[in-house]
Amino acid sequence: MKQDLWSIIEELEAVVADGMHIPLSDRVLISEEEVFSLIDELRSVLPGELTRAKSVMEESERIQAQARAEAERIIDEAKSYADEMTDESVISARAEQTAAETVQQAEEIAHKTMVEAHRYADDVLGQLQTILEKATGTISGSRDELRKMPPFSRDSVAATRSEKDGSARGGSEGTYRRSKPEK
Repeated sequence: MKQDLWSIIEELEAVVADGMHIPLSDRVLISEEEVFSLIDELRSVLPGELTRAKSVMEESERIQAQARAEAERIIDEAKSYADEMTDESVISARAEQTAAETVQQAEEIAHKTMVEAHRYADDVLGQLQTILEKATGTISGSRDELRKMPPFSRDSVAATRSEKDGSARGGSEGTYRRSKPEK
């Protein structure tokens, strides 16, 4: 199931928030598999976000071209009309003024649309960059912590199990009880 960009980011934050906190530090152990899976999902979603931004820009360019074509059509109509009315200079002057105003309005609309499309595309790309930088930093930090830790041995795993079994039976001598760190 393909998710949207923001839900993947929320899942990535949840993985970090739900990770096992290392006592006496601000470090968290997280599932490498879950993080890489979410990063793969991000990679699959990003092209869609970029495609949407590109389509907004293309739509803006299409609107600009359409506005220019309409302005040229109006100018041509105005020139034709003005040619027919050469004897009436007032009508000719009004037509030219109307055509010039229409062209100016079309150019202003086209410019405003292009500026808005560029702002939107820049905002989307900026948000994506921030998200990817955060995710990369979190992943790099977690990987560094994993590399610093000694691998679990069979003896330490067995000792941890026996501690858990002892605390489940009510034994308290020498048993280390873990408490979930407060957030």
